[in-house]
Amino acid sequence: MLPRIDIPTYDIVLPSTQELYKFRPFLIKEEKILLMAQTGDDMREKINAIKQIIRNCIVQDIDVDALSTFDIEYIFIRLRAKSIGNILSLSYTHTGCIGEEGEAAITKEIPFKLDLETVSISYTNGESHSNKIQITDDIGMIMKYPNFEIMNQMSESESFEDIVAVVSNCIEIIYQGDEVFNTSDHPASEVADFIESLTQEQFAKINSFFEDMPETTAECQVKCNKCDFVKTVRVTGITDFFS
Repeated sequence: MLPRIDIPTYDIVLPSTQELYKFRPFLIKEEKILLMAQTGDDMREKINAIKQIIRNCIVQDIDVDALSTFDIEYIFIRLRAKSIGNILSLSYTHTGCIGEEGEAAITKEIPFKLDLETVSISYTNGESHSNKIQITDDIGMIMKYPNFEIMNQMSESESFEDIVAVVSNCIEIIYQGDEVFNTSDHPASEVADFIESLTQEQFAKINSFFEDMPETTAECQVKCNKCDFVKTVRVTGITDFFS
């Protein structure tokens, strides 16, 4: 029997729940999955490849399809850092680069390095984000962060009914005082009716939940060696990190 190579494992805390998981670096078979996905332009195929890699590399059982977008991004960035290396080569498109006097402005790609170990979860408002929304003094709801499938539905929403359907999918619990209603135990039409009964001010609280969701971010400084242009670039989301 051929020898087996010991593979190290690392701890990772899931941003949305603060649960502790262990993961291993991805191997040649996972790198093959990633390379095949990167050759195409279909973002859904890339996301599915990333989810498959996470599924393979997390040691414990985990429902990857149910993970929020920022959970997926954070886990994959940590996986990539431990598997291939923590330095990522990116570029910034600088429009309006001007060198010598009289030269016409040009567009220039400025290469820069990003240390994946500096990537963190960023909160729009302060240092935290609550998935609990208080609608009235005694009625509120517990939200679940949308996964990539729900985010796609959200971006493709064309009508108010579409928006209500997306919001309905993200409400996990509705409570009134000590009484708790799990939305999975109720018809989707009943949840939709509840949402449509809200005032604009109350619905705005739900909208804020989505707008202020945590995201994976890092900041890097870029500098053009031709015109001395300097800018702090904010890198965020899976498309920025691995475009």
